[in-house]
Amino acid sequence: MTQKYPPPIYSNLPGTWAYSTVSKRLPEIAARVIAENDYPASLNENLSWLQDEIKSHPIRPLPDQNAPDQENWEQYIRPYLGQNWLDVPWFFAEHYFYRRIMAAVNYFQLGQDPFAYQKSAGLKKSKVEIQLLSDFLAERIGKQGINSLETLREGLYFSLWGNQADLSLWPADGDSSPQYTSRETLQDHLLASQMEQLLEFVSGEGQPLPRVDLMLDNAGFELISDLALVDIFLSHGFAERVVLQAKAHPTFVSDVIPADIVGGIRFLIDQPEPAINAFGQRLENHINSGKLRTTSHFFWNSPLPMWELSDDLRKEWKGTSLVISKGDANYRRLLGDRQWKMTLPFQDVMDFLPVPLAALRTLKAELAVGLDMAKIEEVKSQDPDWMVNGRWGVIHFTGGREAGGS
Repeated sequence: MTQKYPPPIYSNLPGTWAYSTVSKRLPEIAARVIAENDYPASLNENLSWLQDEIKSHPIRPLPDQNAPDQENWEQYIRPYLGQNWLDVPWFFAEHYFYRRIMAAVNYFQLGQDPFAYQKSAGLKKSKVEIQLLSDFLAERIGKQGINSLETLREGLYFSLWGNQADLSLWPADGDSSPQYTSRETLQDHLLASQMEQLLEFVSGEGQPLPRVDLMLDNAGFELISDLALVDIFLSHGFAERVVLQAKAHPTFVSDVIPADIVGGIRFLIDQPEPAINAFGQRLENHINSGKLRTTSHFFWNSPLPMWELSDDLRKEWKGTSLVISKGDANYRRLLGDRQWKMTLPFQDVMDFLPVPLAALRTLKAELAVGLDMAKIEEVKSQDPDWMVNGRWGVIHFTGGREAGGS
């Protein structure tokens, strides 16, 4: 990487989103886990203790010493042992919190997703949106005279704005999540877009990309919108194979684990509406044909920046033609959750990656690159919370077909 790393974002500055997240939102999330699960008293006590720890106790080792990622977390925690939760890098604090949730509920022994209620409720709540998306696919897939590239463009927009369905910010029983109802509104809320470069790359040689990897973010409607994008890639011949990169254990409330993909597709297949059912059936056919598969990795649950990508993932990605990063947490990992100058070109920060990369993200954290200063000032004047409220998005792309594998 040619750039010198700027300092990490910390959560010890009152008034920032990072400060609010660690001091207020994380204890609230722990309380929701207690309320939404029928755990025995001992596990609820663990969760209550975790709430108290965030406020008044230092970082300590994980209590589940026999977990599969124990050795890695010993290394992650070592530099911050004994420090206040607010005085360690924000990215570490959040990942450490969710890993502590796993320890508190004995996840690796019991296998119960503490966020299952939110994920299920979020999926059921979005039935109207799922119907509209399925109807769109029904009109565009398997029909004559359809402009495939325009269908892909729409699919990318669906996937981007599906990222607004974040259950860590907007619980499934709430109604405050931003929603856009027209293409004009969507485009008006794009702060940066390299959509045309991305489309040109995907279609440039007239042959399917051998492999596309999708770094998943949230379950619920966002996952369904991502699966719609996958359906378009495979059904319209833009890719030979798609690999879904999921988290190895539940994290950030609604982030996707492999079971969510199985459950999401089953949800579609079980619906009586023909378009929704057909959408689910196509996805199942993609899986059965070997064109679509899911994998998970503990790296996606780690507090590491993307430039410390694990050796096995780096080796695997030598055979990837394009990586698509979804959502805010993955974007933060790409940037190492550091204080980059917002006008720095995205490709300058990403020059460490040997594979073409697209990032689809709605802003929910106080960092960004690839923006225009005039646009920043314009948006700041009309929306003071523009960096954290999920109402603004970016589409970044960097790389070329020659950088990917086959």
